[in-house]
Amino acid sequence: MEFSVNNKGWTVIDCCDGPSLCAVSLKTAVRTGERPQVLSVAEQASQGPDPDAAALRDLMGQMDRSLPVLMTLARTQYRLRVMPEPAVPQREMLASLRWSLSTEGDGPLDDIDLAWMRIPTDDQLPSRPKQLYAVMIAKAWLTARLGAWRQAGVRPKVVDIRETALRNIAGALERPGEGLALISADTEGVGMVFTHQGSLYLDRYIEQPLAELRAADPATRVQLHERIALQLMRSIDVIGRSYPFMPVTRVVVAPAPEALGLLEFLSTHLPLTVEPLDLNQVFDLTKVPALAQSPALQARCLVPLGAALRSAKVAT
Repeated sequence: MEFSVNNKGWTVIDCCDGPSLCAVSLKTAVRTGERPQVLSVAEQASQGPDPDAAALRDLMGQMDRSLPVLMTLARTQYRLRVMPEPAVPQREMLASLRWSLSTEGDGPLDDIDLAWMRIPTDDQLPSRPKQLYAVMIAKAWLTARLGAWRQAGVRPKVVDIRETALRNIAGALERPGEGLALISADTEGVGMVFTHQGSLYLDRYIEQPLAELRAADPATRVQLHERIALQLMRSIDVIGRSYPFMPVTRVVVAPAPEALGLLEFLSTHLPLTVEPLDLNQVFDLTKVPALAQSPALQARCLVPLGAALRSAKVAT
């Protein structure tokens, strides 16, 4: 994976596990106080997280080709785990992480593309052992995918993951001093990210196929919602014990692919402020009225929208 800074904007294609492939172009080079502007959005049916060349060409034909390309991966295409941060200079971090992983018998590390990001606690808890997130992708698979994308005329500058994309949106919504929980649903489950000052401190993912929620009778649906609420409260308890400097008192629920009552359930049953995510708080949607008017499309494009905020300064 490549990590890159870009102050102009991004065209993002999301290789998700769902039934549709989404792409967005976002201009982040805006005046102070303005929101990043969504220039275009496109969606088409997909058979999985490995889009074919024709699908990629069709999507790119609807995007701003002057912007660098970023690809977001499906959750099944990488692993994300929390690890102790090695006490080594930054230039030696990857080598040290590879050694740590190899001692745990975590597979042949030469076959893994590895990246990392800190969980910052230096200022608030200087005596706490440092931790970081490690992201692992099969190198052979990624090399093959990059080759296929390039043959289709798509040359990604960056490959990113879903948790950091959602972190970007949560970070844009934060208020000073708070920890924020952002909940989002996709066709395979419900994700939660917990952020403070724009950094990711905790993530959770509950496998809960949308089809099961759709088909559930009212009593079963309540049980499924209770499961999500319980995991949320347990995670907030973990945050309170592990990171007492970032109290989570507000939960933001993103639009879902279809209305399933989760926002209403959490608003009624949680002892916290629960708010719906209004993407207009973060993005200028005036050029994409279809996105502005469709919560379902917003749900399917949430990850690429968040990924496109990479390196952006968001005014809220």
